[in-house]
Amino acid sequence: MKTRIIIVLCLTFGMIAGAEAQQADTLMKLVLEQNRELKVARETYHVSILEAGTGNTPPDPEVEFAYLFGKPSDIGNRIDFGITQQLDFPTAYIHRSKVKKINSSRAELEYVLTRQEVLLEARQLWIEQIHLNQLRTLLSERLQQAETIRSHVEQQMEAGEVGLLEVSQSKLMVASLEGEFEEVLAHLENNRIALLEITGGTHVEILDTHFPQPVQMIPDTLLDAYRQGPYAQLYHQGLQLKEEEKSLAVSQHLPKLMAGYFSESVLDVAFRGFRLGISVPLWENANTVKKAKSEIAQAEAKVDHVTYEQEKEIRQNLNRMETLILRVHKLEEALGSANSLSLLSSAMENGEISLTEYFYSSDFYFRNQQQLLRYKRDLLVQEAELLKVYL
Repeated sequence: MKTRIIIVLCLTFGMIAGAEAQQADTLMKLVLEQNRELKVARETYHVSILEAGTGNTPPDPEVEFAYLFGKPSDIGNRIDFGITQQLDFPTAYIHRSKVKKINSSRAELEYVLTRQEVLLEARQLWIEQIHLNQLRTLLSERLQQAETIRSHVEQQMEAGEVGLLEVSQSKLMVASLEGEFEEVLAHLENNRIALLEITGGTHVEILDTHFPQPVQMIPDTLLDAYRQGPYAQLYHQGLQLKEEEKSLAVSQHLPKLMAGYFSESVLDVAFRGFRLGISVPLWENANTVKKAKSEIAQAEAKVDHVTYEQEKEIRQNLNRMETLILRVHKLEEALGSANSLSLLSSAMENGEISLTEYFYSSDFYFRNQQQLLRYKRDLLVQEAELLKVYL
């Protein structure tokens, strides 16, 4: 079971190669083994299995003993002894057994749903770590270029070629980039702490700087997976549970059986024999069946609502993915045809463009590079959300 989970996790991570695949695989294995929430969920599952198995046995037998002193004494003393066992109508035990199986299955589904959410969070943290690694590299390069420009402008001011305004602009650019760089470092620290928490305190170093390729989605296949997935099955089994509980309520409304042994002894006279009894169903479970029927209708409505909402959300998420893919392609194409930062820097140093033109053009190019990274991150986060059904 565990091996199958790991294989599926690797597939859902997309086309990852080399060290990136090892880091992703290590992270997911650690989460499955060490995550505290999953440990609690596993123990809760075991408790639920044991709880589901209770209550399907007959009540304990009753043993009675009486020693009665006779008066006058010559009539002797009387000794009574009896054992009685009460039983529900036989079909009640059949339906209780079915209820147990459904509750056990639902407990497993609830654990699977918890596991999916935890692994999804781990996947999203991994994506965010790659994004932050990319931003750190991009900002570091950008900051080095800005410091080179500032040094060059200061030399030009000493030579009288530029004024104080240009120097101030170059210093402002450096200060702004330093602030952004420090903010990225703070986000990296927060993400490191989140990764440490989700792995149960085990450190995982993620140095990836390349996103995996998005997985091609087939809407019909994905919808089928969700229809058969644990979330939908939980509600379908909830309906089955209500149907079995209604059948159980009908059985409990049928007469209960009682059987036992009884003996009575007085002097040399003894009476021994069996007792048989049956309850008369009048008012003990009068409204239980009506309540069970009403709960079945409610469960059917929930199944219909959940199915509709789930498919609507999946189609909306697929549309968002298509939009993000289109944005990524357009922005990659636009950045590929635009002037790079190094070319802009060379053009400014050679006097082909002014410092103000460089500031505007380079900042515009840089902001679009950041936006492209965000689009790619959001695309993979959206993909992870859709693929969690396979985790």
